[in-house]
Amino acid sequence: MERLGNGWRTAIFVYLLFWFVGSFWIIAAVRSGHFQGRLLGVDLELFRDYLYYGFSGAIGGSLYGLRAFHQHYNELTQQFVYWYLMRPVLCVGCAVMTVILFDSGILLLQLGASPEAKISVAFLTGFGYGKFMEKMKALTETLFSGEPPRDGGTGGGIGGDRGGAGGGSGRG
Repeated sequence: MERLGNGWRTAIFVYLLFWFVGSFWIIAAVRSGHFQGRLLGVDLELFRDYLYYGFSGAIGGSLYGLRAFHQHYNELTQQFVYWYLMRPVLCVGCAVMTVILFDSGILLLQLGASPEAKISVAFLTGFGYGKFMEKMKALTETLFSGEPPRDGGTGGGIGGDRGGAGGGSGRG
């Protein structure tokens, strides 16, 4: 497969850097109260925490992307352009949903009331997006099929005797 030219490499680098720095900026702008009122019918005050989580996930995802870009700079091919473009966007959604899953009790991890703990988990979700998706696949297979994951997965479903969702202690 043909390697990417310098124009594509520069574009990918600038794009990831924009997500990385821009996510910090958006978090700071939200924290400073710059975004208030309604945007597209959404009360931004109610959505504030989710912006923190989403953009923390984007920081993690874009940081991982920048690291991969640096490590594989000379081997970049066209097939990886989509990966680099979508990673920060996908990490936003995964980070928000991870915090919601933990807050709901479906995934077993006590985050407490600290916003820093939730933001940290969101960042780690973005950084470890690939591993997160593997765990979510194994969890959904366990929860909805009643079968243990074929690859060792997360340790069983809720209420099962193989441990709680996410590998916690068994209930039942």
